[in-house]
Amino acid sequence: MALLGGSLRPGSASEAVLHLCAGLAAGYGARTTICTAATLDLPLYRPGALHRAPGARRLVETLRRADGLVIVTPTYHGGVSGLIKNALDHAEELAHDRPAYLDGKVVGVAAVGWSEHGAATAVTSLRTTVQSLRGWVAPMAVTFDATGVAALDVAEARAALRGDARLMRRLDILLGQVTDFADRYARARLAA
Repeated sequence: MALLGGSLRPGSASEAVLHLCAGLAAGYGARTTICTAATLDLPLYRPGALHRAPGARRLVETLRRADGLVIVTPTYHGGVSGLIKNALDHAEELAHDRPAYLDGKVVGVAAVGWSEHGAATAVTSLRTTVQSLRGWVAPMAVTFDATGVAALDVAEARAALRGDARLMRRLDILLGQVTDFADRYARARLAA
């Protein structure tokens, strides 16, 4: 399973949520590859470019190998961050794969913002992008209002997030759906 997300802002709440997702995925027996903001800080996607940056090639290979995907975006002005959108634009490199793009991959989405409303609009946008890339969007989506952890240092914020029973329950449902659907699809392919 690939996990994409985070923000270039130090102490990013969305990156902390991404790491919570990794822990939950491990509890379901999934092997994970985490692509944080630092690894997603890629050049802008250029269609038709002959050469790709090493980070872009690693991202595309991670997406290609993953049977499931979880994307956690920070909410910027009511939408998905440019960092996450650019990373997903690099999935265009999967256009000629069989199956193409994210077809056959289940994708869970979450957004962290300064309000539930802003995060909800980012989740809607992210779902639309994933569906445009032929991914199967998990029914559960998670939004989180990070205003309560904004003033905390990184360790305190991560502890506060882990202690948020509502957030952890919703993330657990999301990771359960992604791992379950990915496993079912893999078994169906083997049986075919």
